[in-house]
Amino acid sequence: MAQIDVVTAEVLRNAVVVAAEEMSSTLVRTAHNPLLYDVQDFGLGIISPEGECWADAPGMTAFVGVLSHTVLSGIAVHGLENMRDGDLFIANDPYTTGNHISDVSIYMPIFHEGRLVAFAAVTAHWADIGGKTPGGWCPDSVDVYQEGICFSHEKLIDGGRPVGALWSIIRNNTRCPDVVLGDLNAQIAACRQGALRLTALCAKYGLDQLHAAMRLAIQRAEDDARGQISALPDGVYTVSQRMDEDGVARGDPFDVVLTLTIAGDGIHASFEGTSEVRAGPVNCPEHAARSLVRAAIKGVLSPTEPANEGDFKALSFDIAPNLVVSPQRPAPVDSYGYMCIAVWELTMRALAMVVPDKAVAGGGQLCMPTLSRVDPRLGTPFVLADPLDVGNGARPNVDAPTMAIPTMGDVPNMPVEVIEMRYPVRVERFGLRPESIGHGRFLGGAGVRRDYRLLERGIMVYTAFENVGDPLGRGRDGGLDGAPPVVVVNPDTDREVVMKSRAGIGPFEPGEVISMRSGGGGGWGAPADRDPAQVARDVRNGLLSEADARSIYGVVAEPA
Repeated sequence: MAQIDVVTAEVLRNAVVVAAEEMSSTLVRTAHNPLLYDVQDFGLGIISPEGECWADAPGMTAFVGVLSHTVLSGIAVHGLENMRDGDLFIANDPYTTGNHISDVSIYMPIFHEGRLVAFAAVTAHWADIGGKTPGGWCPDSVDVYQEGICFSHEKLIDGGRPVGALWSIIRNNTRCPDVVLGDLNAQIAACRQGALRLTALCAKYGLDQLHAAMRLAIQRAEDDARGQISALPDGVYTVSQRMDEDGVARGDPFDVVLTLTIAGDGIHASFEGTSEVRAGPVNCPEHAARSLVRAAIKGVLSPTEPANEGDFKALSFDIAPNLVVSPQRPAPVDSYGYMCIAVWELTMRALAMVVPDKAVAGGGQLCMPTLSRVDPRLGTPFVLADPLDVGNGARPNVDAPTMAIPTMGDVPNMPVEVIEMRYPVRVERFGLRPESIGHGRFLGGAGVRRDYRLLERGIMVYTAFENVGDPLGRGRDGGLDGAPPVVVVNPDTDREVVMKSRAGIGPFEPGEVISMRSGGGGGWGAPADRDPAQVARDVRNGLLSEADARSIYGVVAEPA
């Protein structure tokens, strides 16, 4: 085993992190879909030959945590000995990647002088993947076969030569093939950028030195994580969340239960008590559930250090099969994102009982429309998925941020200008939703409201929202809960309809409006303890009405 000095090891560790960040930049610059180049609905990283994460880059938190397992699954299928320079593989099988079928992973082995260096891997949400619902996020699929094309670690490129039949299948089974293939090529470009950077490091420092540096980085991350966990009080912390429904069994709620057991230098996560797999597509693949627990713990214990596999070696799991967080084929999983966010929030809720000075109150649940038109006789086909930012939970000493999605890392909103330029939609309103704020000594973040006026005929809208009955944005230490998401069709007219559950609706006539209103974050601390001067500023800033200032905070304030 090669020896390495700590200075060289640190240089190489940071160089690998930069390589992942350059992969991200390449994907953003070359993608065709604003869901990637603006919203950054992707995850990518560098994975070792042993299937351990060396480095990742900002993007979708849930994706990065399952990249290692995706690559390991591919190794199990093909064997390292059968992978060669110029190969590239594709996978989106939810049961081996941990994602839903719209999130497509590609990965390529990187070689230097005939020896395997690592894998470059990218997961990205495709604009369409076939299936019964344009753009994915089917609200009512009953098995995975309805959800789209399933890739199970096939070679997309074999020794540098594209496998034409597979590319043809993709083109002929997606509703917007030019966008899909453009994004696929962007993923490939990102992988090649990672390969370029790693082979340059090998040429300068040697492959053995690179491997030694990353083994040291992983060991140091594990040691640091175990040291931080050792400083926590041992104990058993159980939390639960009730979900509205699965999309098929209407009005039939179910439960997610998480128990974190802290003992010595390790944390054990169990989902005992969680409801069994559901008939509808809210089921969350097991490796995604693991990823969200890991990411939340990492975010609390060491948020500023770049992540690698060592951060998670002190964590263990007990997840029985056939729960809503451990579905087996062919259980539907297309709307798994609700469960991802719930698992993240449950982990944060449990950690708030252990380290309240580092945790946060509850944040909002996902709220998103997918607007689409498929029939070219009605106009140019398109698919627009637009995940809205939500209100985050307050901290014990500061108001919460807004316009973010906690489980989705650095995912920003899609600019109004891009929507209006690319799609037959006018965004007539986009702003904060003050009525969603969870009040307290420190405020939860506000959700947002976005009103879409549909300008052409034949447009369908598939709504995505959850946790209306039991909002995720729970307050802490006397803080009030944030309001749940709301979807309104044709607001403020005699045709107004407030949607009670998600569904596909339409086609709409030109001029009709869909109003998506995301949920708010929970407050921290009793409202009576908020500084009256700050309450007055909240009124002047439009975050609080005069009536609420009086009734909730006991403060008389006037607007600006």
